[in-house]
Amino acid sequence: MEEKIFEGLSKFGLTAYEIKIYEVLILKGPLNSTSIVKETGIPQPRVYDLFSSMERKGFIESSFGKRKTYKAIPVSTIMEREKKWLDTYSFNLEHFVQNKRIYNQNNGSFLSLLEGNTQVTEKMASLISHTEDELILSTSYERFKELYPYIEKLSSSNVTMCIIIFKEQRQRLTEKIDGNCFIRTMSGKPVEILISDRKSCTMKIETRERKDDLALYFEEDNFIHVVSYYFNQSLWKYADIYTDQINDNCIRFRTIWLACDIIEYYLNNGAKLKSHLECYYKDDYREIDGEIVKVEKIPFVRNTFFIRSGNEEYSVGGKTSSIEKLRMLFLKINPELL
Repeated sequence: MEEKIFEGLSKFGLTAYEIKIYEVLILKGPLNSTSIVKETGIPQPRVYDLFSSMERKGFIESSFGKRKTYKAIPVSTIMEREKKWLDTYSFNLEHFVQNKRIYNQNNGSFLSLLEGNTQVTEKMASLISHTEDELILSTSYERFKELYPYIEKLSSSNVTMCIIIFKEQRQRLTEKIDGNCFIRTMSGKPVEILISDRKSCTMKIETRERKDDLALYFEEDNFIHVVSYYFNQSLWKYADIYTDQINDNCIRFRTIWLACDIIEYYLNNGAKLKSHLECYYKDDYREIDGEIVKVEKIPFVRNTFFIRSGNEEYSVGGKTSSIEKLRMLFLKINPELL
C-alpha cells in the first residue's frame, strides 16, 4: 500500500515521471535538477519539460535565477484546490444536465448486478447522497456504520428517513441522526434494502455459491413497489421502535404506506394536515393543495388517504395504484397540532 500511495496522483493528471518527481520533492524537500535526476532516474533531457508541465498543473514551484531549485506544493493545498474545483464542476455539470436532458428518467427501467462489499456499499452511499425527499433503508449495523457519514449529512436536508438496523440485542447504537427520522431495530439475519425517492433501489441477494456480497440495483416502478411492500409488511411492522423524530414542520414522502402511517399518527393526535400533492389523475399530471382528512388502510389490499381541496375530496393511492382516483408521486404535509 505504501509503495503505491503516490500512484493515485495519476487521477489528477500527473504522468508516471511527474509522480516520481513529486514523490521525491514532497519527501526530501527542495532539490535542484541534478539531484532530482539522480533520485528519480529520469533522463536529463526530459526533466525540464516535466518541470514546466508540473508547474502549469500546480504541483511544484521553482526558485528565481539560473540555478533553479524545485519545491513540491503541500499535499493539503493541492487537495483543497482540487476539491473546490471538483465541487464547482460537479454543481455546474449537474445543473447543465438537469436543464438539457432530453429524456424522461421516470419512463425508463434499468437493472444491474453489484458484486462485492465495496461496490454494494459505494452504490448505497451514492444513492443516499443523491436522495432528495425520502430514504427507506434496512441494513446490518456493520454496513450502517459505513454509511453513517452519508446518512448524517442527509439528515440536515429535511429528508424523511425510514431506517431498520439489524443488530444483536447487546449492541448499542451510538450514532445520532437529526431531522425527520424513524428508526427501528431488528435481530436476526440482515435483510438489506435501500430505496431512494421511490426511483432507485438496491437489494442484497443471497447465494450458496458465493460468500461475497451480491446485490441488485434497479430503477423500475413495479419492482420497487414489490420491494417496498415487502419492506413494510415483512420488516417494518415487526421491527422494534428505536426513535421517531420529527424536527421540521414540513415532511416529504414518495411512498404511500409510509405517508399513510405518519398521516394516521397525526390525525389520531388531532392535527390539521395542510398538504401539497403531486400526482397523476389517469395519465394527467396534477398538483393539488388541500387538507388531508382521513386514512384508510386495509392490510395486504390498500393504503389510501383522502385530500380535500375546495369542494372536492379525492382518494389518493400509490404510484402504481389502480383503485384510488389519484396516484401519488410526491406529498408534502405541514402538520398543525390543535
